[in-house]
Amino acid sequence: MSKVMVMTDTVACIPADLAGKYNVKVVPAANIFYNGYEYIEGITLDATEAYQLIKKDPDRFVTSAITPSYRFEEYLKFSSESANIFFVTLSSALSAGSKTAQLAIDLLKEKSPKTMIRVFDSKTVGGAQGLIALVAAKAAAKGMDLDDITSIAEKARTQTYGVMMLDTLRYVYRTGRMSKMGARIASMFNIRPINRITEEGRVEMVDRTRNRDDGLEILIQLIQDYAKTDTLHFIVSHSDALETANQFADMLKQKFNCLSLIISDYSPVMGYGAGPGAIFVGFQPEIDLSN
Repeated sequence: MSKVMVMTDTVACIPADLAGKYNVKVVPAANIFYNGYEYIEGITLDATEAYQLIKKDPDRFVTSAITPSYRFEEYLKFSSESANIFFVTLSSALSAGSKTAQLAIDLLKEKSPKTMIRVFDSKTVGGAQGLIALVAAKAAAKGMDLDDITSIAEKARTQTYGVMMLDTLRYVYRTGRMSKMGARIASMFNIRPINRITEEGRVEMVDRTRNRDDGLEILIQLIQDYAKTDTLHFIVSHSDALETANQFADMLKQKFNCLSLIISDYSPVMGYGAGPGAIFVGFQPEIDLSN
């Protein structure tokens, strides 16, 4: 058994089979409220169902952060399996999830004082966050302790990137970055923003296109510019756009030496603002697991 258990949240977009293979515990990032009903992402509502609700009536689709008490219960459950937990969270610049994870540690001290939990801000989201969590899990499988895994994760964070293309601006008003009327007008012109996750963990638009295929080519160019190598791990996530994700995966295979290539659902907690049709790709070279 590993000395350390690795956790991450559903925003990391790690499929269940991959999480099982690397022994990563994936926990909900948020609650989802729709038309008077409350759901827990990834437990009582899956991504496919969530995107159908978003398309049906986005204004009724609301998310809220998991509470410290909920996270505490998860810690308590996992503490019976490991006394050391390394929790990779989504970017603290985009969510209160990292703060909630820290608050839950204070609740745990009385019940399980011997459990050590390290909260690690990935400063990213989506498959980029997932790749960092997987590196941490590989380090844990080698028997590394919390300090060593933290060092490895920090190294991975500096070499892991995330870029994405929205298929429409119709839903972007949900993020507060554009008015609802402005989003509707922009969507009429088929403007597709190309975004990246910055080093500070924020979303930044770096380009735009009106053609989906051209947008995928721009993503390829951005990967080449940022990665500085053609030998990479990839996680391609999509918001109810499997056909586009498969098309993009084929393009990646033609342009890069893919060490691994995973296709997964893009977390609706992030996708409620990106909207259906979005493509996010996290990419990372092979990380040296020696300190």
